[in-house]
Amino acid sequence: MSPDPKKQKGKQTVHVQARQNKAASHVKQAPKKVLEQPKQPFWEKADRYLADRLNAVLWISIALTVLLGIFLFDVKISTGGDDSHYVEMANDFLKGRAFPSWHGPLYPIFLSLPMLIFGVNVIWLKIISFLFIIAHLVLFFYTFRRHLSSTLFTMVMLIIAVNTSILYFASQTYSEAMFMFLQALAVYLFLNIYLYAGPGSGISLKEEIWQWVGLGFFVFLASLTRNIGIVLLVAMLLFLLYEKRFRSAIFLALSYVLFLLPFRLYKSLVWDAGVAQGPDQISEILRKHPYNNAMGTEDFAGMVDRFMLNAKSYLSRHFMIGMGLHDPASTEKSWFVTILIVLISLIALYFAFRRSKVMLFIGVYLAGSVSATFIALHQSWDQMRMVIIYFPMLLVILVWGIQQIGLQKGMRFLGFVLPLFLAFIFFRTFGESLENIKANQKVLSRNLKGNLYYGFTPDWQNYLKMSEWVGKNLPENELVAARKPSMSYIYSKGRDFYGMYRFPTEVPEDFLKELEGRTGDLMVFPNRLIAGSWPANLQWAIKRTNVAYVAEGSEIYGVYKFAGQEGNETVHALNQQGVHLFKTDSLINRIQRSAQSCFAVSPDTLLNNLRRNNVNYIIVANLRANPNMKTGNIINNIQRYLYFVELKYPGILKLVHQVGENDDEPAWLYQINYNLYRL
Repeated sequence: MSPDPKKQKGKQTVHVQARQNKAASHVKQAPKKVLEQPKQPFWEKADRYLADRLNAVLWISIALTVLLGIFLFDVKISTGGDDSHYVEMANDFLKGRAFPSWHGPLYPIFLSLPMLIFGVNVIWLKIISFLFIIAHLVLFFYTFRRHLSSTLFTMVMLIIAVNTSILYFASQTYSEAMFMFLQALAVYLFLNIYLYAGPGSGISLKEEIWQWVGLGFFVFLASLTRNIGIVLLVAMLLFLLYEKRFRSAIFLALSYVLFLLPFRLYKSLVWDAGVAQGPDQISEILRKHPYNNAMGTEDFAGMVDRFMLNAKSYLSRHFMIGMGLHDPASTEKSWFVTILIVLISLIALYFAFRRSKVMLFIGVYLAGSVSATFIALHQSWDQMRMVIIYFPMLLVILVWGIQQIGLQKGMRFLGFVLPLFLAFIFFRTFGESLENIKANQKVLSRNLKGNLYYGFTPDWQNYLKMSEWVGKNLPENELVAARKPSMSYIYSKGRDFYGMYRFPTEVPEDFLKELEGRTGDLMVFPNRLIAGSWPANLQWAIKRTNVAYVAEGSEIYGVYKFAGQEGNETVHALNQQGVHLFKTDSLINRIQRSAQSCFAVSPDTLLNNLRRNNVNYIIVANLRANPNMKTGNIINNIQRYLYFVELKYPGILKLVHQVGENDDEPAWLYQINYNLYRL
């Protein structure tokens, strides 16, 4: 016979009243003991007020993001080049010409959908990024609202909502906005499935499987958007195995494979046959310099050094810029700040093992993804966009870690200091956004009125205007090479360009030994010894017999194959001019002892590379090495490339058009006259 609910309720009331009377009696007997109890942290008092008002915090955060995002909106393509490259890859995919490679393929594939409707309309593509940032904010709210103090969470939400570094990507065609959305969605789904859909939750096995399949799909999408997204899967599997949720780990792994295999099959059958897939990414990561093969590959010590220096750069500089605590124009970095951030993160991870499974997973994911990022990135890729995707969650784990420290005896002052510090960060980041709005309004106004180049520095204005000129004045079948082909593609209204991203060099020792193995003995002498007063036939004979150049700092050595009667006559003529020839072994010995930067190139290889790719024109620009200042130092990979071509083939480049005055960072268009040398 079941008990009477009314009687049970009456008994519970009696027991509760008895406990309350006992507590009241205890207070009367020992009032001093109650007064000696530690005070609650400041945030716990504020939490009682904010706990029921978090929905208002969400709407305020969304309103701030929308309002600031509109005034900070940038309709221009950034000078980084990767954002325009996504647009170009989307167009290539849409036209069936190439599958997006190197960068994560999903974002350009996704961009091809709005491009199918609106064409190459950059503003519409940027609006999509804006929507992704807003959606990320909403998912972030619902992920962490129950796992952080309401007071501290409110401050974190407001900081993210007004953060100028995050809002920058709300008006760019970089993949960061889409990845932040997918990352937030995957984390939200994982934590909800882990917390509410595990064993004993009451849901059927079929429902549980479908939930893991859905999660596997979005993790798969995140890994296709940014390669680092695969760490999401690894972190989730490790966490489930640690929690002894073996069945769940199997479901998640199989669901990821369920989408990966058909994608690989589609890519292999539809796109891979006869399509170049670009450079091997692992090889690129292992190089000492991403654009200079002559520097070789990193060893273990070099990778450790890269990890440490990247940690210092991204944590003490870029993360602090995001927090509003570092001048964006300053390149200063601090080991103290780096170690402090790592230490607080480790303390948070320690407390998470004991107190919060949610924060434990976030800590594991951040440790894996941030570490992998610091290992993979070259130091020359020192950009905010590489780590902005982790900023919100890293801020959460640091705040939560300090909160746990503040609950310890003797550290309760942090309960007052931490909210004030977060308030300070909010006003700093909000102030930065307001300052950027002031600077952006004039530029945005001019751009919307039709001046597409206003806001660019003169070097970029001239380069982009040259790209526009090419689009209007050269036939479509004339292929033009450029330093930033994707930007030229957009400003020329969809014309294809050939990318000259790097100046291809070789390690001198290996290159010369391999070359001499094919050609036989080679001779060397410094290029500076060639005088303009020498007989023209001698100068021409020297250039015909040249097979390579080796640079040691600013010194250039010509490497020559003097063969047959003509070769002997050239050697004799050089001796008469007082030129001392020496063998490649002597040059290799010199290079090996040299403390200067050394490399080797073949001018024929350089020129043949252009001819093989049907390049007929080249844009040469004065793009600044320091984008904020005209120092005379420029990105000179194309200039160096053409310098060695001209050394052997003088006059092969013909100036066709110039944009900008000679003293105002001009851009030039050169035509390659292959017929001049009957090539």
